Amino acid sequence: MKPTSIIASLALAGVLSACGPGEAPEQQPSSVEDVGSATAALDCAALNAPVYMRVRPATGSSLLTTNPTEATNAGTTYGFTDDRGTPFKASKNAGTGLSPVYRLYSPGKSEHIVTIDATERTNLIASGYTTDEGVGFYASKTADACLIPVYRFNNTSLQKHRHAVTQAERDGLTAAGWTSEGIKFYAAPTTAQPVDTKFTFVVIPDTQQETVYAPTRLTHRMQWIADNKTAQDIRFVMHTGDLMDWDTADHIHYQRASDSFQVLDNAQIPYAIALGNHDTAAVCQGGSACPGNVNANLRNTTTFNAYFPLSRFKALGGVFETGKCDNAYHTFSAGGLNWLVVNLELWARTDSVNWAKTVLAQFPKHNVIFITHSHLNGSGGIEQGNGGYGNNSPQYVFNNLISQYANVRFVFSGHVGNAAYRTDTGVHGNTIYQMLNTYHDGTTNPTRLVEIDTAANTISTRVYAPLTNTERADGTKAYSNVNWVR
Repeated sequence: MKPTSIIASLALAGVLSACGPGEAPEQQPSSVEDVGSATAALDCAALNAPVYMRVRPATGSSLLTTNPTEATNAGTTYGFTDDRGTPFKASKNAGTGLSPVYRLYSPGKSEHIVTIDATERTNLIASGYTTDEGVGFYASKTADACLIPVYRFNNTSLQKHRHAVTQAERDGLTAAGWTSEGIKFYAAPTTAQPVDTKFTFVVIPDTQQETVYAPTRLTHRMQWIADNKTAQDIRFVMHTGDLMDWDTADHIHYQRASDSFQVLDNAQIPYAIALGNHDTAAVCQGGSACPGNVNANLRNTTTFNAYFPLSRFKALGGVFETGKCDNAYHTFSAGGLNWLVVNLELWARTDSVNWAKTVLAQFPKHNVIFITHSHLNGSGGIEQGNGGYGNNSPQYVFNNLISQYANVRFVFSGHVGNAAYRTDTGVHGNTIYQMLNTYHDGTTNPTRLVEIDTAANTISTRVYAPLTNTERADGTKAYSNVNWVR
């Protein structure tokens, strides 16, 4: 059907359609837990179709379409007279690494909406978006160096949604009373964007004592991160384990940790968590070993996963075990480069190590960051044991996994000691930067900030305590001549 006849045929229904000739059939996105097959590289060149945005001032409704005729007719015929240009580019056809972005229409709300989430699409149809306009365009579910995030905002008073790309657009919507729903998909910029080569990621040490004795310190840290998201250009947050001290009948430690991380959820800051032994069923009240098989208890993370379900990990790419975040990988783009964060279980099983190998094999062009609870000891050596009730030692994990891949750049851990730093050379000649941060600070909330400069090829890190506005003497380290994966 030609674009002009689409407009005519759908005018009686009060809807518009972006479907164009030769459009590919709809495809269901793959499960986040499916890492059995290799993930092909994103076809950035396929995202070459400008997406037109038109707004109807009378209602606040907006329209996204790759069809210029539809965009023009929307303004002349249907009142979408506010021309917002082409904020991003997508693909008109299915392509490698791309997923369909569905477009729906609600007659009751007189609103078009788009979603890349097949489950959300089903829920929207059930909630009144009964006119299914098919695939509007194709975009990516995950970040990539060639892409920009597309945010969606909601205005409950108008019962409308709006999309934005730039910080100015997002700030303007927020000031006008719209609420951000976070990043909904990734698309290509309309024009070449200058690459910001500097950014920061955060590594949080063991917080078990905070959760027990001073949960406000944990929340204060998270709020500082959220408040400084823009000023520090914070792109990702990692926790190296032992959020909790032990479990209780009312799971109060888990509830406190969950409430604190809700601050990051609200700020739309992605994060990953490496589970410590105190985050499992292995540790009981007072820190003693729980009865039963201690190794089996170590792998019992039912309570943790109830409070931190997979849906909370916004950059999640896949997991080792269905429904469990114990071993998972996450991706993001920053500094013009791609990044892969792997959280690996404590004293890992051989099967989880082998799973991680399959993940790294899929992402040879990503700079890899490992987080795991036990890796370095307080003296800066790699731990040789498994704690007496784990499986493989950190040295085994390093020898068989971490050192074997040319794109591994970082390992962060906790569990023992305070701070330690170590570099090793992988089998492919790459330098692996390893940092221990544990602290168990009884008065403040130490937070490691790692600033990356991909142009200067540098790493600078410091440990800052927001509560007392102090810097730790053992928290500063700088590296130059870093060889990033590009």
